[in-house]
Amino acid sequence: MAGKAATAARKARGARISEVSSIPTTIKNPERVAYRRTELVEVATKLFLERGFHGTSIRDIVRACSFNVASLYMYVSSKEDILFLVAQDLMNDISLKLSETILDPDSPVRSLEIGFASYCRIVNRHRRQVRLLYREVGFLPADLRSNVLATVSGVVTFFEKIVERGVAAGVFRDVSVRLAALDMMMVAHMLALHTREVMSFTDLDGYIKFQLDSIFAGLLAADAKPRNEAPARARRK
Repeated sequence: MAGKAATAARKARGARISEVSSIPTTIKNPERVAYRRTELVEVATKLFLERGFHGTSIRDIVRACSFNVASLYMYVSSKEDILFLVAQDLMNDISLKLSETILDPDSPVRSLEIGFASYCRIVNRHRRQVRLLYREVGFLPADLRSNVLATVSGVVTFFEKIVERGVAAGVFRDVSVRLAALDMMMVAHMLALHTREVMSFTDLDGYIKFQLDSIFAGLLAADAKPRNEAPARARRK
């Protein structure tokens, strides 16, 4: 049963990877493209994490794959293409997990607690990959980099919608919604960018509570009801 679930998850991941239409391929079979690109992403992610983008060669990647250099160039045209697939796979996975978070339709405050806690936990699980994204995405060509940043922007939009609801309901102050949402995403990313220092002060639950206290201190309207101080734990659909 577990094996079937893993196979289904890998196929779903491959389908998402194959949807990246900006990377050309000479292979006409979409299932074949999805399978090979999934293998490429898995291998390249591991190598990029261990050695960095510049410390990893195409031959290093091919040696760890089940096909040769000539076959690789049927699915991608450069190492930058592979980095793009790795970055896009990470952001697609993060976006999918975030979209499974069940918010509270009746409470923008509770929705923000749940949504922020959920994103922090997602980032914490993927902290090495998030660091990789920050470190290496600048080496992508401008068009591919823009595609990755557009996916990142979806995370900001997730928080933006929550803040908009709170402002409209009078629960949150009339703030710059996009800027507030961007700030929340970046605060969560500190778990990946400064893991050792953050964890020298507190654990994950403590970090989430501290940051939520800070966020609400600047966001709640003066006449808003006090929020529940219980740690927010994300629920899944």
